[in-house]
Amino acid sequence: MSLNAIMNIGVSGLMTAQEQLRVTSDNISNVNTPGYIRKQANQTSVTVGGKGAGVTSGQITLAADRYLQQASFKASSEASQSAATYDLLDQIQAQFGDITDENNLFNQMNSALTSMAKAGETPSSSALRQEVLSNLSGFLAEGGRISDKIQQVRADADARIASDVTAINDLLKNISKLNASISSATVVGGDATGAQSAQTGYIDQLSKLIDVKVTQNENGGVTVRTQNGTVLSGDTYATLSYQPTSTVSSSTTFNSIMIKGISGETRDFGDSITSGELKGLIDMRDVTAPAINDQLNQYMAKFTEQMNAAHNDSSSVPAPTSLTGKALSQTQTEALTGMTGTTNIVMLDTNGAIASRMQIDFSANTWTRYPASGAPVSGTFADASFAADIQAGSGGGLALSFTGGALSVSAAGTTAGIAIADPATGGSNKLGQGFSQYFGLNDLISSSVPTSNQTGLTATSAHGFAGGSQMSFSIKGENGSTIADIDFTIPTTGVTTLDDLRVALNNTSTGVGRYGTFALDSSTGALTFSGYGSPAAQLAVSSDNTSRNGGASFSTFFGIGGTSGKVASSLSINSTINGNPSKMGLAHVNLSATSPDPALVSGDGSGGLAMSDIANASITFPKSGLNGGGTSTLERYASDLAGQVGNLAANAETNKTASEALLKEATNRRSATEGVNLDEELINLTIYQQAYGASGRLIQAVSEMYDVLLNMGR
Repeated sequence: MSLNAIMNIGVSGLMTAQEQLRVTSDNISNVNTPGYIRKQANQTSVTVGGKGAGVTSGQITLAADRYLQQASFKASSEASQSAATYDLLDQIQAQFGDITDENNLFNQMNSALTSMAKAGETPSSSALRQEVLSNLSGFLAEGGRISDKIQQVRADADARIASDVTAINDLLKNISKLNASISSATVVGGDATGAQSAQTGYIDQLSKLIDVKVTQNENGGVTVRTQNGTVLSGDTYATLSYQPTSTVSSSTTFNSIMIKGISGETRDFGDSITSGELKGLIDMRDVTAPAINDQLNQYMAKFTEQMNAAHNDSSSVPAPTSLTGKALSQTQTEALTGMTGTTNIVMLDTNGAIASRMQIDFSANTWTRYPASGAPVSGTFADASFAADIQAGSGGGLALSFTGGALSVSAAGTTAGIAIADPATGGSNKLGQGFSQYFGLNDLISSSVPTSNQTGLTATSAHGFAGGSQMSFSIKGENGSTIADIDFTIPTTGVTTLDDLRVALNNTSTGVGRYGTFALDSSTGALTFSGYGSPAAQLAVSSDNTSRNGGASFSTFFGIGGTSGKVASSLSINSTINGNPSKMGLAHVNLSATSPDPALVSGDGSGGLAMSDIANASITFPKSGLNGGGTSTLERYASDLAGQVGNLAANAETNKTASEALLKEATNRRSATEGVNLDEELINLTIYQQAYGASGRLIQAVSEMYDVLLNMGR
């Protein structure tokens, strides 16, 4: 072997050791740098003609374990999803307050009912009446506030979704750009570890937002996909787009997250999301928060119905001169159809005695007027002309009208006041409500939206919506993805009954029939949508300019598309009673009283006591939100709601803690492989220093041999 060959071997060893020392120095310098991945210096022997010709430094690589990295990415996605879920759930849970706090929603209900009982015991006290109104108003306002706060949490989630989409786009762009740098360095044998470390850092950030799966490319770069295979970044990158909603309510239809893929195709990104912060935000916005709100609204709706039922069965003293009902968005015939049993419209004189009484039998469509003196008078009425027929039969003591879908009853002639009362047995009934309650003639609590989607209509009822009016439906899948957008126009011909409309809605070409079906409950008149698939597709209403008989829209009337979740925010005390507490009905009409004995007495508080007992009455609750439905009481339902929200938050906290522990374990294992170990680096430093010294001595030996040879020639 020539001296030049030996010299080259020494030089190659010197240069290789120098490169190895530089790598080791970088590792030691970055021992405490977060996210730093340890570099590895590789050495390759060189042979020429079958003989050793020294060494060369190979491609510098990162000490990365792809399996541990992927496990870390997955753990990071799940931890971020759990954290987002817990953060939003904790905000909602906090709104319900501690069960021991007197300002807790459910304790406010108890306070309102307790004050009602006190007013019932002392009905002449104006202060106690005012206390009832104050406590009841506070309870209704608190229910509305919590419902509004839930919508605010959904709005916050929506805004965070938009921020996450922007962050994802930046990360995908950076990951792709670094692929080019890594590939260039890899081709020429350069050091790509800096770009690779930065790229891994971006992927770590991305894994917190969405689930990712990373594969190594031959050129040294990576391809990033979601777990279901959607390509996000490689030599080029995908772009997400999302438009947040400015105002959020229970009926809001959110936009879809769209993705423009690396090939230029555009589609819904929702079904590609399986974990990560984005998944947690979408689930809270579209599933969990609406479920809590639905159950809260069901609770407030049933409270309202029970309170109004008791108040409609009561009367103020003196009796009011007029009673005006709520707008039903129904014709007079529709409103009366299905009403059974008997009720009484009582006409009272100035002393509270019964001057005359109209007994109405809805089952037989007959009426009988019982004057204070003289023989009874009987007649019949038709549903379509109920108001006019009863007014005509009242002997001039009543004035009735049905206008704008609302019934009103007023005193006329010598009548000083009116009250409506059902007999002890065989009272009026439609959908579990008495005549006065169904029409809302003496409601204590008013609502701007229906508290129930039970309409009482039948398949043969006229649908009542103007032909040509339109609705826009959005069929939503899991993760908020939009399956289809459907514009539906009420047909102008061939569709007259409610069943005709149902069939048209279920049309597979112009309706929603490809994605689910509308069904009409024959006993209650409730119209509901059931989506196909598992999980079932959900229906949202994007827009609705329909109006039933000049009143409520299709979605409001039937409670479709989340409109039933607006009840809690629409409740208030009847303005007439709120302005004059003496109008509160705390007494019951004594139908057996005969003139001159009063049928209403100021000392009677039995109506107030009946209202105070509604918390313990057995009620049938429909399936709603977190509750499977069934018979319960307001008090027990409230307890269940509080417990379910608490359990959701507790489970979310447990999942958050568990996922963070899993992430910590995955991170520790990954760090054990990728992180810098000072002891190991010091050993390497010693080895490379010795190799450097050995190469130097070899060069020194060759130099001395050159000197000997040169001196021999002198």
